Amino acid sequence: MPVSPLVPAYDDLRQRQAALGLRHAADGLFPPGGRAAVRFLVLDGLRVPGRGGRPRHVDRDRLAEIRAASTGPAEWDALLTRYDAVLAEDPMGLRRVVLYELLRLLRDDPQGSRPEAAVALGVDPAEATALAFAARHAPRLEPAARTAAETLPDAWRERRVRQARALARRLPTPLDDQGLALLVARVEARARHVDDLLKEADALRRAGDASAAALRYLRAARTAEDDPHALRGLILTCRPDGGLTVEPGPDGARLSWRPDARAWRVLRYVAGQAPVTLGEATATSTGTSTFTDTAAPLGERVRHAVLPLGGDGRIAGLPLVGPEVLIAPEAEDVRASDARARVDAAWRTPPGAHRVTVVRTGPRPETTATEIAASPHGFRDDGLAPGTYEYRIACVYRTAAGREVRSPGLVLRRTVHPWPDAVTALTVRPGDTPGTLTVGWTGGDRGDVRLLEWPGPPPPAGEDLPTTADRLPPPLPWPGTGPGTGPGTGTGTGSAEFRPPRGTTARLTAVTVLGERAVAGPSVRVDVPEAVEALTVRRVGPGRARLTFDWPGAADRVLVRWWQDGRADERRIGRSTYFREGLHIDVTGSAARFRAEPLAVTDADVLLPPPPAEAEIPADVAVSYTVVRLGGRFPGRRRRVAVRAEVVGEAAPGLPELLLVARTAAEPLPRTPDDGTPVLRLSGGELTGGPVSRDVQAAVEAAGIRRPYTLRAFLLGPHAHAVRLEEPPHKDLVVR
Repeated sequence: MPVSPLVPAYDDLRQRQAALGLRHAADGLFPPGGRAAVRFLVLDGLRVPGRGGRPRHVDRDRLAEIRAASTGPAEWDALLTRYDAVLAEDPMGLRRVVLYELLRLLRDDPQGSRPEAAVALGVDPAEATALAFAARHAPRLEPAARTAAETLPDAWRERRVRQARALARRLPTPLDDQGLALLVARVEARARHVDDLLKEADALRRAGDASAAALRYLRAARTAEDDPHALRGLILTCRPDGGLTVEPGPDGARLSWRPDARAWRVLRYVAGQAPVTLGEATATSTGTSTFTDTAAPLGERVRHAVLPLGGDGRIAGLPLVGPEVLIAPEAEDVRASDARARVDAAWRTPPGAHRVTVVRTGPRPETTATEIAASPHGFRDDGLAPGTYEYRIACVYRTAAGREVRSPGLVLRRTVHPWPDAVTALTVRPGDTPGTLTVGWTGGDRGDVRLLEWPGPPPPAGEDLPTTADRLPPPLPWPGTGPGTGPGTGTGTGSAEFRPPRGTTARLTAVTVLGERAVAGPSVRVDVPEAVEALTVRRVGPGRARLTFDWPGAADRVLVRWWQDGRADERRIGRSTYFREGLHIDVTGSAARFRAEPLAVTDADVLLPPPPAEAEIPADVAVSYTVVRLGGRFPGRRRRVAVRAEVVGEAAPGLPELLLVARTAAEPLPRTPDDGTPVLRLSGGELTGGPVSRDVQAAVEAAGIRRPYTLRAFLLGPHAHAVRLEEPPHKDLVVR
């Protein structure tokens, strides 16, 4: 009775059968759903019913007929293909598999090995009793021995002689299975042959004949490809010749070589341990093969080798051996910057690194090395004098045995530069010349002081600027006057005088520059608003005056002050209110003086106010006029028209001229002096003398104006805005 199925990859075969719900290999020979009614024979060869119900041996032809009639799933067809491979290698191989599985099922039956159990498994009743008897008397293997019996053929086929010998020694003796006993004998004979080759190779190596020893190790490795002694001997006797390069990195050790074979087996060797097979690599079209050992042990010194493989997958020649390398990747993406008396560095720590050490060497050769504190991501080294410093950055790894190993380390050099001194005080005040600013500062002893208009929020005073000096804002563009204009001289004090353009609102910042380094000083907010222009004041009614002016640029508000009757008043008006409503102020009839100026921004530190705009209005004086209809001499003739004008209030020198115009049509009234024909002019002197009456009938007729027509008066002259004009009702101005 078989103790082993003796077929390759039996575990995979059994899993395929279980996935299809098969109890044993014979179930796979019958269509699904019809297995319960079919009986097979197995003791005298594997036979299943053929035509007419007669038993027929299961050979490759019979199996082909079964496949042709198959209506089962693709998985069943794949299983029949595996059965065909078993028969192609051993015509009795499928019978051995079926018999092995039946014996196991019967032995494992809870009710024991009974003929009824064999019949239930599909065995013909004629063989059920004998098969049950054989199952009861067959040797019962322990789980480890059963696994060894099932996997021994795989180890043998793959030339894993050392593993095959270990599996064979787990089997009981004597073996009643002749096929398995023959395989065990072949395994033992080959293992002894490998032992002899290794003894010869070791002797040659000790004698110093490395090339001859390598050939013996190669023969031993080709015979037993899993023999660690043979593989280790190959790696140690084949010296690195540059054909295989190894570069440690954060993702593992990267191997590269120029292949002269189609496939290669990659090995890793650590002293004192057995070589480890990492996998296989195939030749590429680029002419260089690569392989990455992602599991290289950190902190260990390792050696890699690649074995060329033949078309049958066997070792075909001596390996390429790489140099011994330390698997301790260095920090990546190392970046450094210097600041005032300081060096900062940052990096990416490789995975698996336990910690990072940094050793600093000073700018002078006699300076001793000093270890400085570092985090996994970088360090900050403070309190440094100007000079060039060297830092060795090494990663520390912990081996599986707990030993700490340090990487060779990267060398980083950085120069600490001298930095300028900051300006400690900045004063800005209006200059002695109108429209100028005087700027003075203290501090900035080392370096040149620049006055800049800083865009946006300025940096805090004393802050080292994170940009080179040539990328600072440009120097102050304001024109300068007088001595002291320009940057400081590094004496610790300085002054300058500027004439900023009107409408300027700027943040004036003092910056000290030394070479490519700069440091911020204090900042002062300066507001230079535009002036109010073209201020005029006109009385628009009793007790009411209207102010007009050109709004001062970007100012938000304007302050208006006025003085009248010994009192002072003021009013603040915003831009939107002014343009929407204008500006009207309540006044008395007395003379008044007005002044307008823009208001500074609320957060300005220094205000350079412009000259205020000024205007005056005299005491309230009005010119009143009426249109008078005069009675005619004769009945039926039209009445004549006259105009009577007089000054209301106390007349003052410089009264404006009164101009009366006429226009045909009753609507609308003339809006300007140019809307009609002048028919009367009265000078200021004439108005000052008292009420004046003039007949305008003749002038109207001389102008060719016919009734109905409209009359209207206007005040002209430089002081016309200071005198009110009182007009009669609209209906009185129309002459019909």
